Amino acid sequence: MRAEPAMPTSALAGVRVVDFSWVMAGPLATKMLAAMGAEVIKIESTTRPEHVKRYGWSSILNSGKKSCTINLAMPEGQGLLRRLVGMSDVLVENFSAGVLTKYGLGYEDLRNVRPDLIYVSASGVGRQGPQRDALAYGTLLQAYSGRAGMIAAPNPQLEAMGILPAWTDPVTAMWECTAILAAIRHRRHTGEGAFIDLSMLESTVALLPESLLREGLGAGGRAPGGNVDPEGAPSGCYRCDGADSWLMLSVRVDAEWAGLCQAMRRGELADDPRFQRHAARQENRALVEQLVAGWLSGVSAEAGERMLQEHGVPAARSRHVGDVVADPRFDAVFPVLEDGSRTIALPWADASGWRGNLHSAPDIGADNDYVFRTLLGLPADEIERLTESGVLR
Repeated sequence: MRAEPAMPTSALAGVRVVDFSWVMAGPLATKMLAAMGAEVIKIESTTRPEHVKRYGWSSILNSGKKSCTINLAMPEGQGLLRRLVGMSDVLVENFSAGVLTKYGLGYEDLRNVRPDLIYVSASGVGRQGPQRDALAYGTLLQAYSGRAGMIAAPNPQLEAMGILPAWTDPVTAMWECTAILAAIRHRRHTGEGAFIDLSMLESTVALLPESLLREGLGAGGRAPGGNVDPEGAPSGCYRCDGADSWLMLSVRVDAEWAGLCQAMRRGELADDPRFQRHAARQENRALVEQLVAGWLSGVSAEAGERMLQEHGVPAARSRHVGDVVADPRFDAVFPVLEDGSRTIALPWADASGWRGNLHSAPDIGADNDYVFRTLLGLPADEIERLTESGVLR
C-alpha cells in the first residue's frame, strides 16, 4: 500500500521578519516569506495615511502577516524597534535613503544589536552611486531600464508603451524574496548575517539578457516588436470573430506550421515551398500573416485556441483578468481565505500542490498585544502609557 505524501512543512518556521516595507515590491516579498512559514511583523503607524486607508490591494499584499503600530519618529518607539530587531532574523525596508539611519535603525546600528541580522534595503537604483538619493517608481524604472522602448508604439488601451501597470514591482519582489532565502541559507551554514542592497532598476534590467548581449556584442538591438515574436512566422495577436476577441500565436518550427495548416484545413500549405521551411516563412511573412488573419477572423478565440492547441500550435486567447480569476483551474492560485476574500498564493507549488500557508491580512495594530506584551514583555500599564503618549500609534 502506497503511503500518503507527507504534508508540506513550513521551510521558514522559526524565522522572524521585521517588515518596514510599503507600496508593492517589499510587501509582496515579505508576503511570500509569510506564506513559507516565517513570522512577518509589519511595522505600521496610524500617523501614516497609507497604513490607515487600507487600499484594496493592501489585504492581498499583507495576508499572513502580523501588524503592530509604532511611531517611528519617537525615541521610545525607536528603542522598542531595536529590541524587536534584536530577537528577529530579517529586516526589510524600502524607505528613501537615510530614513532609518537618522532614527538609529540603519544596518550599522542594528548589526550591533543583532550581529547575524539579514538587512534588506530596496530602492529604485540602489543605495550606492551618484543616483542613490533619487526617488523612483516602478513605472518610471520600466522606461529607464530600456524595456519600454522594446514595446513599439504606445497603445493607451493596453500598457501605455509598457510603462503601466508597474510590473517592475512584482518582478523585484521575486528577486528580493530569492535574495532573502539565499541569505538565510548562507547564515544557516556560516552564522553570518548580510546587508542586501537591492536595486529595482537592476532587477528589471536582469530580465533583458538577449537585448543586453546583442548591444554589448555590437550586434545592435532589434526594432521594437510589439506583439510579434521575432523568431516566429507567423506570430502576433489576431482579431477573431466576436466583440473584442483576440488570440495570440507564434510558430517557430516546421512541425508547428504543419499543425497550423491542419487546424486551418489547408493541408496543401504545409508543402508549399513559400511556407514549408521557417526561413521561407520569414521571407514571406506578410502573406503568411494574411492567411492566418483571414482564417481566425471567422472563428471565435475560444474555438481557435482549442483547435490550435489540439494540433500542437502554441496559442492562447486573450482573456480578461476577471475570466482568469473565475476559472476553476486557478482556485489554487487565487484561493479564498477565512474572511471570504481572495489572495494570491505562492507562484510555485510542491509535489502535493501546496502553495503556502495563507491567512487573512491583519487590521492595523491587531497584534500589538502579542508584540509588546508577549515578545517584548512589557507590562499592561506600560503598554497603556506608551499608547496614550503616542508611541504605540
